[in-house]
Formats: sequence, C-alpha cells, structure tokens
Amino acid sequence: MNVITVKDLSKNFNNKALFNNFSLSIEQNTVHAIVGPNGSGKTSLLRILTGLYQPDQGEVQVKTDHAMLLENDYLYEDKSGLENLKLFGLYFGYQPHGYEDCAELLEIKNDLDRKVSTYSKGMKRKLSLLIIVMMQRGIIFLDEVTSGVDPISRRQIRQLIALLKRNGKTIVITSHDLDEIEKVADVVTMIKQGQILFTKRMEEINGESLEDLFIEEGLK
Repeated sequence: MNVITVKDLSKNFNNKALFNNFSLSIEQNTVHAIVGPNGSGKTSLLRILTGLYQPDQGEVQVKTDHAMLLENDYLYEDKSGLENLKLFGLYFGYQPHGYEDCAELLEIKNDLDRKVSTYSKGMKRKLSLLIIVMMQRGIIFLDEVTSGVDPISRRQIRQLIALLKRNGKTIVITSHDLDEIEKVADVVTMIKQGQILFTKRMEEINGESLEDLFIEEGLK
C-alpha cells in the first residue's frame, strides 16, 4: 500500500519551476531514499510532503502522521539532553518515557545529563533523531541524517532506522552519502532539477553502485 502519493506536482520558487508534473509513490513500511545532486529539489520535496511548502498544482496525499528531522539541529544548547527531550515533549505532545533503549542503541544514554553545548555534532544529530522517534509518528522524514557524523554514529543511526522499519514505520531519507543509502534503503529515487531520473528497488540495481549511477545520470 502506498502511504505517500504525489501526482502531477508543480512548484515554482522565485518564479522558477523546480517541479513540473512530478509524480511519486512511496510504499508503507519501507525505507525510501531520495538522492540527487545539490539543488535537485530533495529538501524542497520533503518540505512539500510535510506541508511546509504548498504545491502550486497537483495532488499530494500523505496518509498518516509524520515527523521530520531537518538537516540542521535545533536544540536548546544551554539545557541537558534529557531536558531537551522533556521540552520537545511538551511542544510535540509526547511523554518523555521509554527513550532508554533507543538512547542506548545510539550510545547517548549516559550523556543525557550533560548540556547539549558540550555535545559533538554526531551526538546532537543522535539526540535530534531520538526526539523525532519519541514523537511516535507513522512516517519519519530524515534530511541528511548522517551528514557530518563519524562512521560509528552512522552505523548506530542505520541500526535505529532498521528498528523503526521493524516497528512498522515508513522512513523517507535524503542523503549525499550513497554508501549509507545502499546499506539502509529498500527503494531509491534519483532526481535532478526536480525531475525523476529513476525509481528502483535496491535489488533491481543489479550490482551497479549508486555512485556509478549517480555519475552516469549526472553526465547526461
């Protein structure tokens, strides 16, 4: 079953068309990656899917509740990690309970009493992800979730994404890290200048790397 359907989407930014008759379907309980070069429309597409941007034309159906992790972390630096969990819980309407297992998987459980200002970029990223997970939404949008984090943190984030999928969530992820996408995604959509170049399940790529496909399509 498709949990997200985009049909004939058109959207202009500053009188310039980014999407024109753009259509896309995303299946429930999959990890669907959106990849493409800078300026291809990945983040803008996520913002349309979450309602932050409205389409000029076309139809966008998102059939369940959702949460989005932005590329940048917006945390209270002068508060501890646990205080951040509680504050965002007040804002987003969740109870700050039951976070321990995910915090342990991300290896930040023992750091939640520290101020966020002492965190590395990777730790801030993982705390932001933990907050999103606590919201218990059916669809989770992740914009460049592994950007700037170390290999161990990338593996931990990958493990959490796999756990979320096992728990029935749909994950829509953008990333420049094509190696990570190959490890975590079920389906990949490559876009360029607001147009879909292809949508393929990972097993359909037949051994060719996403990097090779990225370069090949980018040269056309």
